[in-house]
Formats: sequence, C-alpha cells, structure tokens
Amino acid sequence: MKDPGSPSHIGRYEIRKELGRGTMGVVYEAHDPALGRTVALKTIQVPLAASAAERGEYERRFLAEARIAARLSHSGIVVVHDVSRDAEHDILYIALEHLHGRTLAEVAAEGALDWREALRIVARVAEALHYAHTQGVVHRDIKPANIMVLASGDPKIMDFGIAKLEAVQLTSTGQFFGTPLFMSPEQALGKTVDARTDLFSLGSVAYLLLTGRPPFEADSVPGILARVTYQQPRPLGEVAPAMPADVAYVVTRAMARIPPLAMATAARWRTTSKTSSPVASRGMARAGRRRPWARGRWLRPAWGTCRS
Repeated sequence: MKDPGSPSHIGRYEIRKELGRGTMGVVYEAHDPALGRTVALKTIQVPLAASAAERGEYERRFLAEARIAARLSHSGIVVVHDVSRDAEHDILYIALEHLHGRTLAEVAAEGALDWREALRIVARVAEALHYAHTQGVVHRDIKPANIMVLASGDPKIMDFGIAKLEAVQLTSTGQFFGTPLFMSPEQALGKTVDARTDLFSLGSVAYLLLTGRPPFEADSVPGILARVTYQQPRPLGEVAPAMPADVAYVVTRAMARIPPLAMATAARWRTTSKTSSPVASRGMARAGRRRPWARGRWLRPAWGTCRS
C-alpha cells in the first residue's frame, strides 16, 4: 500500500509503494510508463546542513558516481536504469532493477548455511566484484544487507555507486563510513581504501554465512571498530568444528591484516565451482603457510578446490 505522505510521482516514475528507508533516503516501488516496467526508485537526500555550493557539489558527485555504476553490466550486479533529479520535489534519484528475493541478512538470520552453499554464494559475489574492480569501481560497503539472493539462488550486489556517495555524506559530518560488523581495518582507521577492502568485507560475510554469527562482535560500535582494527575473529575451526580445514583457511586469509604485501583480487575468489582435488588444495594451503601471505594471495586455488 502506498504511504499517504509519499509523492504520487518522482520524475517520470509513478510511485506505487514504499519498499524501505535507509541512511540516504527512501526506496519506492515505481512504474516507468515510458518503458512499461516496474523499478526500485531510490531517492537520495542531500545533507540538510549543506550550503548551496556543497549541495551542488554533492549533486555533481551523485550523478557522476551513479553513471559510473550504470555502466557496470554483470549478472551479479543490480542494473541501474536511470539517474536524475526531480526539480519539483528537489530529489535526486536512481532507478534500479526491481528484484524479488531475500537479502543475505535475512538468509543469515535463520542460521549458518551448509558450507558448500555458502561458498557458492560467496564465489558468485566474488565474480561480480572482480568485474567491478576491473572497471575501477570499489563498492566500499559489502555486507549481507547489500546482497540480494533471488528465487533462483543467484546473488546480486546492490548499491554500487551509492556506497561512495554515502561516504561523502557521512564523512562530511565527521562520522565514520561503513558497516562496522563487516568493514575492513583500513576503513575503521579512516585510511584510503581500494579493492582489498571489498575482499575483507566479503570474507566477513563468508564467516557469517558459515557460522551464523558475525566475525567481530561487541557491545558497542567503538568496541566493534576496535575488534575489526586490532583483533582476529574467533577461529572458524572453534566456532564450526565440522568445517573443512581448507574452507577455514581461505576465509581466515581473506581477513588477514597484511594488505601492503601483495595486491589481492576478487579473481582469486571466483573459481569455487571450478574444482580440482582437495589434496591439491591442502598442498597449496601448506605452501601458503610457509611464506609471507597477503590478503587474497592463495584464495584462487583454495576456493577453487574446497567445493565438492
């Protein structure tokens, strides 16, 4: 049902109902009369305290980032149909592919997944991230709520282009950016981030799916940030003793805190379904333990051989 307080239209889109609210605005289900399709229309609120110049710069950034996201074309990334500004309501908006499914946050709320299913989902997300990273786009806020699992079982990453925009909005008010439970140490420390931050967050998501609990738990946001920055999560082997050692090894290494040693890539995560023998995987894992490791260095062979 449509909220009586909702606008009847935004841009050319006819508002049907509210789907949800977030940090940056409201998401509506809307009808596009020009193309005869249903879209998810995400409105973007400019910070109220911003000056006219700041609002103009924010709008410029929004349009630029959203257009970059619109150029991403991958089955694992939500399609961006349109980005613009509604002058009548003074609203920036982005029209997205309307999805039917459940977020990984909803899925994980029901408990840990079978490790094979968890790795299948993570590998598909990694494929989409690898593609985005090759296009020079870093998500910055990979978390269960930003990954939709369709009825087919295929995952799709949401909010590409918006995450960086939100960072601009929040950091302008002196707040940190990112979801504390799944953010990388670099983000927690306010450092410059690159593709490796998405990989750390994906490792945290994998940990949740495999164990049913997030890797960094504390009673407060500062406590979570301290754990993300300075502590290792409880070993997977302790939380889920039945977990194959190779799986625990790969997830642990994805969340290591040595990113300067080598550049990690999502390509090393995306071969889960291309299996070889578990023996080869264990051999590669042992080789990895005998030398310095950087985030993602051994992920390709390990993810590629853990599946059976």
